[in-house]
Amino acid sequence: MTHAPYAGEHLGPRPHVAVIFRDQIGDFVVATPLMRGMRERFPDIVLDYFGGERTRELEEASRLVAARFSLFGGSTDSLSTFIERRTREAGPYSLAVNLESDPTAARVSGMLFPRFVVGAFVDPITGEDRTPPTNGIDRLWSDVWNRADLLADYPELRTQFIGEIFCRLARVETDFTRAEVPLATAPFQTPSVLIATGASRGAKLWPEEHWTALTSWLINRGHQVGLLGAAAPVQIATYHAGAVDDILVAQGVADLRGSLTLPQVAGALASARVFVTVDNGLMHLAAAVGAPTFALFGASPQRIWAPRSPSVQILEPSNPCSLCEENRFRNADCLLPIHQCMQSVELARLIRDLSPLLEG
Repeated sequence: MTHAPYAGEHLGPRPHVAVIFRDQIGDFVVATPLMRGMRERFPDIVLDYFGGERTRELEEASRLVAARFSLFGGSTDSLSTFIERRTREAGPYSLAVNLESDPTAARVSGMLFPRFVVGAFVDPITGEDRTPPTNGIDRLWSDVWNRADLLADYPELRTQFIGEIFCRLARVETDFTRAEVPLATAPFQTPSVLIATGASRGAKLWPEEHWTALTSWLINRGHQVGLLGAAAPVQIATYHAGAVDDILVAQGVADLRGSLTLPQVAGALASARVFVTVDNGLMHLAAAVGAPTFALFGASPQRIWAPRSPSVQILEPSNPCSLCEENRFRNADCLLPIHQCMQSVELARLIRDLSPLLEG
């Protein structure tokens, strides 16, 4: 029998497990507690990761991943070949954990013919969509994870952090807050103060005038500042930060965009004195390596995505807006004429909180 809902059964010796998720940096990072927790329970596990090109560098360098495939952002022509090869090398899949809502991920979860499955899958014989069970903790699959009263309905949960939710759904017991990413040394010395301005949704962005005032304040006090992010064309097209980044570089900020691998970015963050960022994947990298981080949150589902790391300080708006939450954060940009929430993550508050770290 294959595709049975997983309820925590022992998977036997050297279990072959697949984890399927999007190719977003933050997604890979928050999935690492689950992968590490599975390794803690099954020390001889063989884990394949189906992700994508944007997280390829992390997937390839991670000690948690035995083999990986770019399901997103790459060619799917060799998918069947990859599955056949991995089945020959490591045996049939014992478990497929599908953390992704994309129909492609559900199709792949079915194609693996796993003994057990977590999440949705497409029946490879009938082509029918199969959804997770709707009892116990599995009710979460069809619930709204960010709603304020979620914990009252799920005594199994301690927090609404997505890393814990994934672990609970996969019946993994571990330290849900501790992510793990591969580190590498940058090929050049990086500044002690790092910033990242871009995000996948324009609604998350901090105003340009706040960034320029912050970097001017830092540079005037003798601090070197480095700008992290994807290469400029990708940063503009995907992370909505091209114009402000150009202004910051013109101010004297070192342009590190696209010049480091993701493990090298993690290494640079690990050595930074301060990192200032909006809610994005680099925030999760910073949390994973313990970088002193100031995360500027407004139009984001904070209950789910804010890292539970003592090294991360969340700055919220003093004048919040509820429109993004009412729209389930499906709006790409701010729904108001003035970007109220992120405007009210005031520069003065940030400077007050980060000054002790710079002075120390």
